[in-house]
Amino acid sequence: MRTAIHKQTYSGGRAYRYRVLDEAGQVCCVAEPTGLLLPTPTRLVEFFDSDHELVGRLQPTDVASWRRVKRYELFVAREAEEPCAVIREWSRLVDVLLLRLPRYEVQLGTYRYVVRGSRYGERFYEIFRARGGRAEEVDEGVEQGEEAEAAGRRAPKPREARVGQIQRPAAGPSYVVETDAAPLCRAPTVLAAVVILIDLELTA
Repeated sequence: MRTAIHKQTYSGGRAYRYRVLDEAGQVCCVAEPTGLLLPTPTRLVEFFDSDHELVGRLQPTDVASWRRVKRYELFVAREAEEPCAVIREWSRLVDVLLLRLPRYEVQLGTYRYVVRGSRYGERFYEIFRARGGRAEEVDEGVEQGEEAEAAGRRAPKPREARVGQIQRPAAGPSYVVETDAAPLCRAPTVLAAVVILIDLELTA
């Protein structure tokens, strides 16, 4: 499956709308980072259909600003009380120091994916399916300083299978997502949410 995302920006470069297109070039949904307009800006993103009816929202959970792990819940119905997916954005201390891109962990039902990027690689971000547990083990209770770094080094790395990629074409759409993972193919809003979080982080 191939999903294209076109970003529309103000003159200063800040995004105000993302158009999400399917393989046939039809608009799946339109996303707007409405949280940036709040008195205290957040990364709340709302999704609308072609008639600009609200069909979902990506909502950040309340976490301390100094934490290196951020958690977002994606709701795909106006009155939904339970999220259809949870996305965690995080960086280790060494990643921050070396200016590496954040990593993202996506929990979609019983499936877990990890999305890892590179500023200089051929592929902007790659999507992996985690096997045998969580995509990345981060203890949020002690997630600070060298203690967390040491724990991360001791943790065994799970096996992962590459199932997709996110690219930034030189021309055309702002981002292109390709995946052959059936759960993600059925959830284009989840893919769009990850790309939007990546873009908001890059332009922060």
